[in-house]
Amino acid sequence: MTDTTVAHQPHPHLGGRAAALRTLAAWRSGTADAPRTVLITGDSGSGRTRLLTAFLMLCDPAHRALIDTDALDPSTVPPADQPAPPVLDATGLTAVQLRWLLADRFAPGTDRADQLPAVLAGIGTPQQPQTVVLADIDRAGTLTGTDEPAKVTSEVLLPLALNPGVRLLADLPRTEAARLAEDVPDGQVRILDLDQDPWRDPDALLRQAELAVPDPVVARQLAAIADSPLVVRLAGWSVQAHPTGPLPLPRSAGDALDLHAERCGADELTLRRLLAPLALAGPGEPLPFELWAPVASAVAGKDLGPALAAGRDLLLPFFDLATTDNGRPGARIVHPAVADEIRERLGRTAREVHRRIATALLATLDGDRPQRWADAPRYVREQLAGHALHGGLLDQLLTDPGFLLHAEQHRLRAAVDRLDPAALPPLGRTWLRLAPLFTRQELDVELRAALLDHAARQDGLPGVDTTGLDVPWHTLWARPLTGVDAVTAAVRPDGNHLLVAHRPGHQPELTAYDARTGEIDHTDPGQLARPDDDQRAAGTLALSIGGDYVRLWQRDPADGSAIGPIAAFLSAAPLAGADLTPDGLLLIADAHGIAALRPAGR
Repeated sequence: MTDTTVAHQPHPHLGGRAAALRTLAAWRSGTADAPRTVLITGDSGSGRTRLLTAFLMLCDPAHRALIDTDALDPSTVPPADQPAPPVLDATGLTAVQLRWLLADRFAPGTDRADQLPAVLAGIGTPQQPQTVVLADIDRAGTLTGTDEPAKVTSEVLLPLALNPGVRLLADLPRTEAARLAEDVPDGQVRILDLDQDPWRDPDALLRQAELAVPDPVVARQLAAIADSPLVVRLAGWSVQAHPTGPLPLPRSAGDALDLHAERCGADELTLRRLLAPLALAGPGEPLPFELWAPVASAVAGKDLGPALAAGRDLLLPFFDLATTDNGRPGARIVHPAVADEIRERLGRTAREVHRRIATALLATLDGDRPQRWADAPRYVREQLAGHALHGGLLDQLLTDPGFLLHAEQHRLRAAVDRLDPAALPPLGRTWLRLAPLFTRQELDVELRAALLDHAARQDGLPGVDTTGLDVPWHTLWARPLTGVDAVTAAVRPDGNHLLVAHRPGHQPELTAYDARTGEIDHTDPGQLARPDDDQRAAGTLALSIGGDYVRLWQRDPADGSAIGPIAAFLSAAPLAGADLTPDGLLLIADAHGIAALRPAGR
């Protein structure tokens, strides 16, 4: 039973959960008997996110100012003299991304993955603990049907929970909460299971049901039978979408789907097929309305356009209206629990459904034009990798450089990581070794294209077509060469420019290559001239070199100062050296060998 008394008003966003709010307020106050880690859990649809959101509203000064806290039970209200805690939303993110977000916030300047465990262990101190909130762990990951929440528990939550300098609050699935609690010393963690006493709140569920359906008798029956607040909301939305007919009494999200279809006089299978594209999509861009009918029709194997056009009342309770990146209307599934129900019912047919969706998305591309991927809807570029993976088509797409360049990179990496590396096509393997660079640095497609072309040449593959892309530089040639620790530009007596590679311990230690063609040059090293400082300063470009990057700068003709940078080269491995020829070619050496790059416009 709820313990909110008549003298106090319930939280305006929540309408109950006073026992849970008391525990959260004590955690935020840092009282001696409050555990360092509090985990909110329960079945999908139990209200975890709603509880966490309501509590964080009281922790944020801006939101708190909009609530009459004097009317609330004082024991449910956290102190007012604290700043809003940092909140990380796990929706659509991998465990690696969450670790980098924590590093960016608490240890700016961290630039190596091997530093991340120390960063998590070093947040805060026992004397000055740092509050960290992680929300929606169940929605972690860029793809559906993966074990990313488990990775977040092991790689992010557990190190934070074991750190005595962190006060941690998270909402997560029940299995993950139990697993985390097993690894944390006794007394340092408390689990608020919203489906179990004392954290469940049947009175609040009854009040919600009374607001959802007009008949008080049916409301009491609904509150008694529904297994979560979400099911009550779905029943209420069913009444709003289709007011006539018997009032629904669903027990689960699946019941809510089937009963609503029956109330609308529709086939429940048609409803599920219409919702399947939303249920099987990963996080990100909503499904554009113009794609809904063709994709759903592909799922069904027949034209569902008329059913979609006439299905406003049928679909209304189960999707949220959203806006795509180009400002057009789109749709998302209303709640992960509804998506779970639809995916579970698909069973063994899920692979075929994913294959049909991937094929339908590919059919939206505009022929074989080089720009077809750039012009594709963002939804296609985001979602195709996941559908192709689960539908068994991904390996075929990894031969297409346009797909590799324009697909959302975090999602594509997560998908490719689930394939056997030995079975990847050559270009897919090349992309995979660049994937950490692409995802961590959030590079634009032009630089990705230049780097993929460069890496393909390093791996002995044909260059990547960069037609239509304003790439910052082009790779003229690349040669495998081991043991290089430095490169320098040189000039032959006839004026041709060379790349000279230094390989200590090799015979000969200096090897020269034509800077334009990469052909070995046999000129006596004693006859080669190297640009001096004055000659370099007189060039139109300047160079700055880091451990794994090179930046090009334009020189101001007036005073020779550097302007820019105008281009950059990033390496997935440490650089061995870089230099500029007098005519502006960029010479590079790394673990894969040597190369010459021509900056754009040269």
